[in-house]
Amino acid sequence: MRDADGRPDTGPAGEAAARARVDALFERFNRLTPAELAHIGLGREDPERHRARMEAVEAAAEASGRSVLLGEARAEAREIVLRRYGEGLLNPTWAGLNWAVSGGPAADRAAVSLALSDAASASVVEDLLEPDALDALSIDAEHVLALASGDAYEGALARAIEPPAPDLADPPGRTAVVYGGALIGGLLVFLAGEVLVSPLLGIAGGLVFAMIVIAQGRRAPGERPPR
Repeated sequence: MRDADGRPDTGPAGEAAARARVDALFERFNRLTPAELAHIGLGREDPERHRARMEAVEAAAEASGRSVLLGEARAEAREIVLRRYGEGLLNPTWAGLNWAVSGGPAADRAAVSLALSDAASASVVEDLLEPDALDALSIDAEHVLALASGDAYEGALARAIEPPAPDLADPPGRTAVVYGGALIGGLLVFLAGEVLVSPLLGIAGGLVFAMIVIAQGRRAPGERPPR
């Protein structure tokens, strides 16, 4: 953002614009599913070049009063990447937990985390650095973000009943999964309750389970918990 004279705005308005750019970047990253992330590999650039670029970013952020925002953006980038990878490692299913899921090599996860952190840093000082420096900091993240398919993450049956996020397409057949899962799951709970305790408890448990599944599947996209 620039002032009336065409110079970068180093005041509150400029910081607000920088924060909006960071938020938009993280929103794009959140369209990636854990399964997509697990297949992404990035090379590491020369450490000296990277250090020089980050020193320029830090100097620009300090001169514009955005050092706090820069630190927050970097920390949030790392947290978002770790959380998304973690979501892919724990897949609840109707019968238990699916632990046989890989998030990819640790080196690749670290590279993706660094790429998003660099892109967030570039977003903070986008109006203050030369385009070549910004491109160098953002190019890896752009490669990663370009792999987002725009589909909702359906890594496990339990997640398949969730409504998609507002910016993702509702996968075909989700309604059938919701009601089919409610019927099958409710029947299994009923049989378990009947065998282990009593038919009455089995019926009650089966009905409660089915209603929970249907309620989860019928929520509006805005009611869907963040991932």
